[in-house]
Amino acid sequence: MFPASIALFLWGIGVRAAEDYTKYVHPFVGTEGAIPGSSLGGGNMFPGVALPFGQVRIGIDTSVVDLPQGGISSANSGYTPRGNSTGFSLLHISGTGGQPKYGVVSQMPLSGDLVAQGVNVANNLTYLTNRTDEAAEVGYYRTTFKTTGVTTELTASRHAGLLRYTFPATAASNDSISALSLAAQAHVLVDLAHALPSGGGGFIAQKYVKGELHVAGDFSGYSGSAFYDLGWNQGQAWQIFFCGNFSSPATTGSTFFTPYNFLIPPTTVPALMPYYDIYASDTLAIGALFTWDHETTLTLESRVGVSFLSERKACDFVRTEVPWKQTFNETVQAVKDVWNNEILSSITVPEENGEKNDTLLGLLYTHLYGSALMPTDRTGENPGWQSTEPYYDDWYTLWDIFRCTTTFYHMVFTDRYVGMLRSLIDIWRHDGYMPDGRSGNENGRTQGGSDADNVLADAYIRGLKEVAAINWHDAYSAMRTNAEQVPKRNMDFNAFDGGTKEGRNALPDWKALGYITTNYSRSISKGIEYAQNNFGLYVVAKGLGKTADAKKYLARSQNWKNFWNEAASADLTAAGLGVFTGFFGSRAANGSFDQSVNVTNCGGCTWGNLTYEALIWEYSFTVPHDIAALIEKMGGPDAFEARLDASFVSGLSAGSGAANTAGTALFNPGNEPSFATPFLYNYMEKTRFIVNTYYTLRNNGIPGNQDAGAMATWLLWNLLGLYPISSQPIFLVTAPFFKAVDIRIGTTDPTRPASQSNTFIKIRAPKLSQENIYVQGLTVNGKRISRSFLFHDEIAQGATLMFDMSSTPSAWDREVPPSFSTGNFTA
Repeated sequence: MFPASIALFLWGIGVRAAEDYTKYVHPFVGTEGAIPGSSLGGGNMFPGVALPFGQVRIGIDTSVVDLPQGGISSANSGYTPRGNSTGFSLLHISGTGGQPKYGVVSQMPLSGDLVAQGVNVANNLTYLTNRTDEAAEVGYYRTTFKTTGVTTELTASRHAGLLRYTFPATAASNDSISALSLAAQAHVLVDLAHALPSGGGGFIAQKYVKGELHVAGDFSGYSGSAFYDLGWNQGQAWQIFFCGNFSSPATTGSTFFTPYNFLIPPTTVPALMPYYDIYASDTLAIGALFTWDHETTLTLESRVGVSFLSERKACDFVRTEVPWKQTFNETVQAVKDVWNNEILSSITVPEENGEKNDTLLGLLYTHLYGSALMPTDRTGENPGWQSTEPYYDDWYTLWDIFRCTTTFYHMVFTDRYVGMLRSLIDIWRHDGYMPDGRSGNENGRTQGGSDADNVLADAYIRGLKEVAAINWHDAYSAMRTNAEQVPKRNMDFNAFDGGTKEGRNALPDWKALGYITTNYSRSISKGIEYAQNNFGLYVVAKGLGKTADAKKYLARSQNWKNFWNEAASADLTAAGLGVFTGFFGSRAANGSFDQSVNVTNCGGCTWGNLTYEALIWEYSFTVPHDIAALIEKMGGPDAFEARLDASFVSGLSAGSGAANTAGTALFNPGNEPSFATPFLYNYMEKTRFIVNTYYTLRNNGIPGNQDAGAMATWLLWNLLGLYPISSQPIFLVTAPFFKAVDIRIGTTDPTRPASQSNTFIKIRAPKLSQENIYVQGLTVNGKRISRSFLFHDEIAQGATLMFDMSSTPSAWDREVPPSFSTGNFTA
């Protein structure tokens, strides 16, 4: 019997959805930023091939060395629009910021006389090449190298990648390489030292540590393993095993080694040796070169499996998931089938919506696809411990996805989400803490609070407390560890106080003072998140009957008020907006505030500043568990609305760094802290403006790092006319973008595959038009309601939501969403 993951992949072959939704997916959306050809400020999306939450994400790796990129020096997903290719590798992440991770287990196709071309197989700067004829769709990627004319096509299974090369008989000559030197021989280079480089220099850049390599005696394949360390999460060394085969044996094969320095490329060309079973330590890089003689066009396939457990298992993945009897094109179709059945068919647009709008459908399915690339399902592939629990890695990051992504998983990918929650709890059991970020099978990094707490609280209060497979007592213990136990302090060159691996390093201040001083980096944004985290603990503690704990954590959740500086102000008189007073502030141990802090300029919004990735102005709206108290702090409803209005005026902000800023308003659609801000109006045209302004189907059509599905699900909720509030059982209501859309949900049976569910939330807005964009009323299953929010239980068993739309806004709702301080919220 095949493992479940393999069976699921094979199940995709021959199983067709009623419609091929993959035709609406545009994989290059979000690969480019505001500067043409650069990924700076873009979504950092991965345009290669993967299955939903698959272990393998096979794609191109590029270098931006000596290219104008606006200051960016690395490629998080491997891909950059203009970068020169250094090969194709099997492990990537998608949509993330920070420094790169992975880009390992690689191949690079070369052609002709390598000596005549000046190729050093140990130095990719000598053979990197630009490309043309690039194309991508779900399950398929293709590009052609300009230098050699070699075309590479990619597809994948869950644990294996397929590469199909077409080597021309003779390449056309160009300025630097003669046609003669490119004829007669095709090569595939396997370089174990290949990994995505980083702009962080020696402090954080990934590096190869050591490896071993075995070449088949008939040159039909190879296998081995390698260790890598550092990268984005600054993790310790981790090992990956690989097993590669070719569709026809090479004419010759050889191995090589070279002195290794991850900061300085080698200049000496290594000798190619007839040694076929080699290993080396961290001072030596190793690799292999396979060569085929050919006189006519040569088509060659390679199938490579990867495993975190063993070389044998990597070989088994090739044998069972992509056997040679299954063609390349059949594998492409199988990938499409899995995406259609498991992910893309979860939201459908019925005929009653009217004429098809390809732009809206493109946005819907492109971002539905993007929501399911991460985290990585490594169930059965956990090298850290043996467990019967599911295992997910590449939480990159929970501080991005807790706001609206995990609730989307909850509703639409429910059974998978249950597995993710169980995995978070199991990581705590064995590693001591749940992650805020995690990659390479190790926790790291932590941006602010411990946002797995919010994820668990949100799942609990939205009904998954009834799922027996989730041990909620262990879940609460994991949350309590975050709230009470000061983590061991890792040192980090980015943050002067370190403590960026896991947990909450500022607990000593938090517990003693009720706020966080500047003895800790990111003191303001940390404290705001700690308050939200503690509200999450209150929710679960109360549900489990832990009365004393519930009282304690509810009190701590109000500590955000201790950061409130009544004297802090922002003078926007020059813009005709007046002066706004009262913001979060920087506070010393003696209780005094630093009155020099600028609430509209964060100084970079990075690891060593007062706030991370957002202005104090933005963070001052982020108290989702008590918006009523926040409104009072800001001077009441009229003053609150005036401040919201000012948030959307262009030209008032320099942003929070080039990689994390979209637009010039104080509200930043390119970063998660601002996600809920436009929903704080009691009328909702702002969200529509943001969608129409910042989201497109162009390559630069995502306003900032996509952040592992965060931007995607924010857009999806907007298209559907709903928005969740974390750790509370409510959805805010806004105008949908479809007259009719159906959402398949798995909440009626969370342990059954959601793709098999027959339960739907049906959104209907028959009067919706370009003019009629304002909600005037709402009925739920035929019952009219007078509030602009829904309780989770109203839709968790399926529902029909009928929106009444008009061309003018009005205060149709008579009840504000729940807040703790108004007494209308109960856990």
